[in-house]
Amino acid sequence: MEETVWHGSSPSPYPPSFNPFLPALDEPNPFLSSAPPIPQKTPPMLPPSSKTTPTAPPSYSSHGNAHMTSSGSQTTPPAGRPASWASGSHAPPAGSHAPPSGSHGLGLEGAGPGPETSGMHQPSPVPSVSPVVYKGSQGGQRVRAIHHPFPQSTIRDLCKAHRDYGRDSPYFRGLLRSDLDAAVVIPADLKQLFSCLLDSTEFKLWVAAWRQQLREALSSLLRDPETAVDDNRNPLTLEHLMGEGRWADPSDQTSDIPIKALQIAREHAVSAFFGMVPDGPVVPYYKIMQGAKESFTKFVERLTRAIEVQVTEVGRSHVTMGVKIDIPDPSVEISAASIDERPTKKLNWLMNKPVWVEQWPLSKPKLKALEELVKEQLAKGHIVETDSPWNSPVFVIQKPGKDKWRLLQDLRQINNVIEDMGSLQPGMPSPTMLPQNWQLAVIDIKGCFFQIPLHPDDAPRFAFSVPTINREAPRRRYHWRVLPQGMKNAPVICQWYVASLLSPVRAAAGQAIIYHYMDDVLVCAPNDDMLSHVLGLTVDALVAAGFELQEEKVQRMPPWKYLGLEIGRRTIVPQKLAIRTKVSSLADVHQLCGSLNWVRPWLGLNTNDLAPLFNLLKGGEELSSPRVLTPEAEEALEKVQDAMSKRQAHRIDPELPFKFIIMGKLPHLHGMIFQWKSIPKKDREGNDALLIIEWVFLSHHRSKRMTRPQELVAELIWKARFRIRELAGCDFECIHIPIGLRSGQISKAMLEHLLQENEALQFALDSFTGQISIHRPAHKIFNSETKFILSLKEVRSRRPLKALTVFTDASGRSHKSVLTWKDPQTQQWEADIAEVEGSPQVAELAAVVRAFERFPEPFNLVTDSAYVAGVVSRADQAILQEVSNIALYDLLSKLVRLVSHQEQPYFVMRTRSHTDLPGFIAEGNRKADALAAPAEMAPLPNIFMQAKLSDQLFHQNAPGLVRRFHLTREPARAIVAACPSCSQQAVPTLHAGVNPRGLRSCEVWQTDVTHFPQFGRQKYIHVSVDTFSGAVFASAHTGEKAGDAIKHLIHAFSFMGIPRELKNR
Repeated sequence: MEETVWHGSSPSPYPPSFNPFLPALDEPNPFLSSAPPIPQKTPPMLPPSSKTTPTAPPSYSSHGNAHMTSSGSQTTPPAGRPASWASGSHAPPAGSHAPPSGSHGLGLEGAGPGPETSGMHQPSPVPSVSPVVYKGSQGGQRVRAIHHPFPQSTIRDLCKAHRDYGRDSPYFRGLLRSDLDAAVVIPADLKQLFSCLLDSTEFKLWVAAWRQQLREALSSLLRDPETAVDDNRNPLTLEHLMGEGRWADPSDQTSDIPIKALQIAREHAVSAFFGMVPDGPVVPYYKIMQGAKESFTKFVERLTRAIEVQVTEVGRSHVTMGVKIDIPDPSVEISAASIDERPTKKLNWLMNKPVWVEQWPLSKPKLKALEELVKEQLAKGHIVETDSPWNSPVFVIQKPGKDKWRLLQDLRQINNVIEDMGSLQPGMPSPTMLPQNWQLAVIDIKGCFFQIPLHPDDAPRFAFSVPTINREAPRRRYHWRVLPQGMKNAPVICQWYVASLLSPVRAAAGQAIIYHYMDDVLVCAPNDDMLSHVLGLTVDALVAAGFELQEEKVQRMPPWKYLGLEIGRRTIVPQKLAIRTKVSSLADVHQLCGSLNWVRPWLGLNTNDLAPLFNLLKGGEELSSPRVLTPEAEEALEKVQDAMSKRQAHRIDPELPFKFIIMGKLPHLHGMIFQWKSIPKKDREGNDALLIIEWVFLSHHRSKRMTRPQELVAELIWKARFRIRELAGCDFECIHIPIGLRSGQISKAMLEHLLQENEALQFALDSFTGQISIHRPAHKIFNSETKFILSLKEVRSRRPLKALTVFTDASGRSHKSVLTWKDPQTQQWEADIAEVEGSPQVAELAAVVRAFERFPEPFNLVTDSAYVAGVVSRADQAILQEVSNIALYDLLSKLVRLVSHQEQPYFVMRTRSHTDLPGFIAEGNRKADALAAPAEMAPLPNIFMQAKLSDQLFHQNAPGLVRRFHLTREPARAIVAACPSCSQQAVPTLHAGVNPRGLRSCEVWQTDVTHFPQFGRQKYIHVSVDTFSGAVFASAHTGEKAGDAIKHLIHAFSFMGIPRELKNR
């Protein structure tokens, strides 16, 4: 029989002089006030026990002491640790380890029923999480606490709820709260529980967050008398609250840590758990808006959860104070409010002057449709009423096959004053880079532009007016708040906006792949579980931003249709393409060629196959100019249809490297990016080792008129390497260049010589670390292609030859094409002169052609034309680009044929013309120049004749001839005397006092001022005369002072130049 006695000075079972953290019961507690605590209205009811022996209720003495006796073992807690209530309407006091009323509470051993439950059958209590049980001692003065392990069934139920419903689900939150609030939980219990709910990394993050919260709360706990010290009078520390150091043992945590401190530690543990950043993208709480089909309560729950994660506990009250929810019509108001919060790009304007384009009148049916569309857009918050000084006309068109209309705005004038934005996505992503057999899902965003807000500063500039019939009322005016269709930067802003939403999803997607192009989103993952997870994150991010997604528009099963392609589990083919076999105009042919050009990378339609169709695009600038399919074009269309039915591209195998091979015949070379599987012979039947990733083609129109085959190969390699870096961010493992020779087999040494001698190939293979092979893989596609023939032996010598030297020149004025050389036997200069119509380059090119026709033996060719020298250097086996000049094309074709079949070496050199350098080369070039020059420009025999011709043209006097041609006075006077004009108008001998004439222009000027009263105020005319040429400059001024003279001379200098001498009166 044990007895425990409670001592106190009041009816309350909590004596004011008792502190649970002090060893003696009768010592005063300095932390408590002298006022007695409020007495309980009803005595506490102890938890039921398996024993049925009744226990008398406590009796209170006149001194306020409470006595209670029990015939069984006592479970009564000491003062400061009251027992939990088994029933009744009163919750346990603060700081209690007991559960609240009605919970399934603590398992207290040896407790008997109270008076109200005496004689009634009570079920045994079911323990909750880690109950702490108190057992009385023999003396009745001490109670020891016992720690029970965490029930595995409770942990299992919580983990299952966490896995099935998620951390943010109301079910899991309620279950966790009820289990933790139902009993005393110590730090060891909390660590055990959350280590089961979290993985190792998340658990470390949770511990760090919990520690930080407890560190911030510790100061307030030390100020509280109930939590300042532990049961051993040690000050409360962070190690107490975390269950570390000296208090790592659960029994020490149970017996030493104050109950209120345990409760605070529990609350912070739960707060740290729910405050962890969830998986997937984090949407800022101020951007969260209600979805179109989302209930208001779920919306508030999402908003509250986001605030818990993103805002600290100190700031949550301020956030709550700043949030006001007043939504009479959530479908409209929330949508409109959310547009204001979402970030967007600001447009750059070339001018700020308002642009107003008047609205044109509309018919009644169209005006009615416009009013309905405006009402619809106004209800959705896409437009608002405005008084903007900007205006652009609007109109409506009926959707084909539907009784619905579409609202459009003519923004051409607005687009003219908007600065262009650079392209963010110049092309669509290639689905060939999706790994084979990975799962796909394709999302089509509905009305993408209408969910992307305009910047508030830009929105008023996209205003429009709704007209009225007969101007019966003022027209209503609105402006867009979202991207209007027709604005030239709308696609760029759309790409940027959707990409910003998907960026956090990509970061959380891990192995998954997300393709985004305009309003189409493709999600690819290695398995269904990951696909569902990433697809859910993608849909949540888009829906949270207000985008409308339709379930029927989400493709989950193959074949997936994406951007005009059908994607299977391993292959990719274009969607059914309607080929128009009947064309009648240039516009029809252009549309047909554009469609075929788009599918070429996946079907391998080479330029040679499509050349007859491309040729139909030439000639006729009018779109309506007539066109008719030629037999060659019809044959090309048959090849296209055959390729569409048989060919396909493939999705990649991530384990295989990329390779490239050059195929086709000159001049239409093409290539293939592929992967190659090594399949044993026994397994090859039915399994294709070739995975075609993409075909690479050269442009049908080449930039140069003459291109060497090596340059075509180099351009194809460069283009393929550039493309594979775009697609996969890597380089090829091997490049196959299967070159064929006219005779014999190409060797490795020949290929190395080709790479060493050709600059274009060296640039194309710069930094390439893979292999270069002259063989092609064994496959029917490669075997059906003929190797392109390439002559690796170069006839053109890079050094001068000990052979005949031929000089060429031409003149555009004389149309002479000159070929001259010095005969080695006679040492006389020989010439071949012909007249050729056209430019000097054409005439000199004709001379070069005659040189190759005339001299089959080795020779050196010297020309002063850089153009001709370059053409001859590139002519060997060159591919010509068609030119409009027929004569030039014929000459180039003849030169290419002659040079390509030249068996003897030749050397080409370019020299500068009209030089006075000595030597054989300058002499030969002068000979060619003289032969090509026109007769009237032939050089004069001597200086005397030049002076005589000059006098006949300009009638100079003798001193002028002496000065210009450096003659003596006698020959100069004889020339002047022999000229009839000069003898009749001879300049008299100058006497003293007469101004001399200048002997050249701007040598001596005479200046003076004359008066002309008819000019009024500007009657003073300043005149300057060049005494050599007689040129006169006059200007009217208001005076004849120095300032006026200076103004006149400045004007005269700007017109006639600056003289050496200036004479006046």
